[in-house]
Amino acid sequence: MELITILLSGIASLFSLTGVVVDKNVETAFRSQIDRAEHLQVRADNAPVHQILDGKINQLRIAGRGLWVTKDLRVDTLDIETDPISVDLRVAPAGGTTPGTSALKQPLQAGLRLKFNEEDLNNFLKSPDAIAQLQKMTTSTFGGAAAGSLNKDYQITNPQVRFLANNRIGLKAELQDPGSGEKLPIALEAGINLIGGRKFQLVKPTAMVGTTPVPPFILSGLTTSVSERLNLDVLEARGLTARILQFKVNPQQLELAAFVRIPGKSQ
Repeated sequence: MELITILLSGIASLFSLTGVVVDKNVETAFRSQIDRAEHLQVRADNAPVHQILDGKINQLRIAGRGLWVTKDLRVDTLDIETDPISVDLRVAPAGGTTPGTSALKQPLQAGLRLKFNEEDLNNFLKSPDAIAQLQKMTTSTFGGAAAGSLNKDYQITNPQVRFLANNRIGLKAELQDPGSGEKLPIALEAGINLIGGRKFQLVKPTAMVGTTPVPPFILSGLTTSVSERLNLDVLEARGLTARILQFKVNPQQLELAAFVRIPGKSQ
């Protein structure tokens, strides 16, 4: 859910709207929230032009290609379109400062479309943060699944994701004994189902540790863990709303569309 949080922060940073060149100001504000972008284009519909003096914009459109939301995670494609925006310029002063959501006179609503490719996600899986999350999930799920318990100090290496047909994803990795260097292959394949636009659920998961199938009762624990981790309800505590409208996986890419809402002053 950290990716959604980063993107929401990027949208929230668009409140510094004073100045002559609105598009450029918005682009600068958004770039400040991400690591870098290979291509980023911002278009603001603020006709009639004078309404910007009242902190109003009809719509913002942001198109990013090769967008590094962190130093490790690259998004192949990002498109954002907002509803009308109205901010209190007394709370959003000029000079590049980024106020909180209290600058909004009304809720900010936007649609997002994201696309990922396998290569980018596999590069991300090599990062320390991704390895740590996989390590935690693997230890809790596969511990004891093979003949003999897996030592809790086993280290996960060489993780690799594969996009499959029919909204299915495969994940392979190796568990390495830090003492002997011995490696034990693990493999997981599952469908991904979207529930209520808020959480994801594994569908018909299968897994192997070495040549040993992982029992169904262990996989049920993995299914529960994934649903808990990939749950947009965690954003509600921050006053933010996000819903996944579409989620598709095919051998070429992973694509999702989402709706986000940032509350205004009275919300």
